[in-house]
Amino acid sequence: METKKTTKWKLLALAAMLSAGSASAADQGNSNINQYYTGAAPVTAEEGEIVYDDVDYSADNMAASFYGDEAQSLQPVAFVGDHQGSSVPTPAPMMDDPYAMSTGSGCSTGDCGNSYDMGSSYEMASSCGSSCGGNCGKCRKRPIRKMMQKHDMWMTAEALLWFTQARSTTPLITQNAAGAAPELDVPGTTTVFGGDESLGGDLSAGFRLDFGKNLSDDFGVGGRFWWLSESSESASSGGIVNGAANSFGRPFYDTNIPSDNSILIANTGVAGSDDFEGSFSAESSLDIYAAEAYARMKMLSGSGFRTDLIGGFSHFGIDDTLSVNSTSIQTTDALGGLVGDRTDISDLIETENRFFGGQIGFESQINRGKWSFKTLTKVHLGNMEQIYRGTGLRTFTTGGVPADSTNGGVLALGDTFNTTALDEDKFTFAPEANVKLAYQFRPNVSMSVGYSFIYWDDVLLAGDNINNVYNGDAITSPPAALAQPASERKDSSLYTHGIDLGCVIDF
Repeated sequence: METKKTTKWKLLALAAMLSAGSASAADQGNSNINQYYTGAAPVTAEEGEIVYDDVDYSADNMAASFYGDEAQSLQPVAFVGDHQGSSVPTPAPMMDDPYAMSTGSGCSTGDCGNSYDMGSSYEMASSCGSSCGGNCGKCRKRPIRKMMQKHDMWMTAEALLWFTQARSTTPLITQNAAGAAPELDVPGTTTVFGGDESLGGDLSAGFRLDFGKNLSDDFGVGGRFWWLSESSESASSGGIVNGAANSFGRPFYDTNIPSDNSILIANTGVAGSDDFEGSFSAESSLDIYAAEAYARMKMLSGSGFRTDLIGGFSHFGIDDTLSVNSTSIQTTDALGGLVGDRTDISDLIETENRFFGGQIGFESQINRGKWSFKTLTKVHLGNMEQIYRGTGLRTFTTGGVPADSTNGGVLALGDTFNTTALDEDKFTFAPEANVKLAYQFRPNVSMSVGYSFIYWDDVLLAGDNINNVYNGDAITSPPAALAQPASERKDSSLYTHGIDLGCVIDF
């Protein structure tokens, strides 16, 4: 009878063990893993975040502390009965397990015996139990890094499809019907080149690179560079025109009349003037680039979100160029001059803006599965160096021989109209904002679409700094001083905005 009783208990114990093993195998990672944590319950977190828990290793039975993909975690083993021993048995690693497992044991004070270091991703530990004869000492509390930051470095490459604010200037080339003067106060006159908000405003393509390295979980450094392709507007006669269909001219305000007037380029039958044929070309271009170096420090973080404080150095370059060239050839000599007399006028207005300063702002990111949403708001504060250059040339040719030339065209600032260079520094600010939605389609690669906006407060633009008020009698042979009234430089604001299409690579 005693033998049967012993056999019965053994069968019951074996059945219990098989039942426990079957339950563990059928669990398939769906059990509540929280029950296997020691100390406080694990912090709710998204995969890939940094999570710290103060864990007490004094318990004899210790299970792994880990938060990540189910495929990357080892389910704890269920035991029947009390466990007595120096460490917790753990299942053997799966084939092709991405985590290399190493073991070690020790009995020094403050060390809790066997531990398993799963690379840099998570840590398993157990107490030494009774194997050290009580010499294990008091197990200290220490933080476990359950999941390290996914990546140490990042790089973002984006294509920019931006629109720059339209710029204004005075009318520079005008036209009217044949026989009508191309002057601004004459009915029928239209502007061929120039005018209010006539320059720019169209789509410009560019690129932006952002790269950096996380020096720790809370601090990183990076750099950014972006550039917009040249935004340009142009107009041209396409060669010599005779004014039979339309008359063309360069309008100005004549202080000698005083009234609107024009330098005739091509005309036929305009009252009070000989006939001319000629050509013209005009072009405006704007280039913008930026270079930044910054540091970022974590301010707030939680389940699926993080906010960083950003500060660093900023540099912007904004170059605006405006050129106008015209040629007038006299074809009749009823009122003066000779047939074949020629007047060439060229103007080139250049402005350069160089910003050097600092930046401060915030960058926030929200993660939901494979989707992420990022916002960036910051302001650039510093010095804007403004440089103005006005150059040109007027040449009168008679009988095929240049009679005289005068440096300076008819648009440059200054009383002498010679080559003019002015340099001035101004304190300015430039707010910037960016929003971005990204989808992670590979472990380290995301595609993003976003919107960017940046505004500069004090910018020197070419179109705002021309002067077409002068004495028209100076356009003679030989040319004389234009006696242009003095004018001041004008600052303007400028903004650019548009769509960003990018690829984010973390490594």
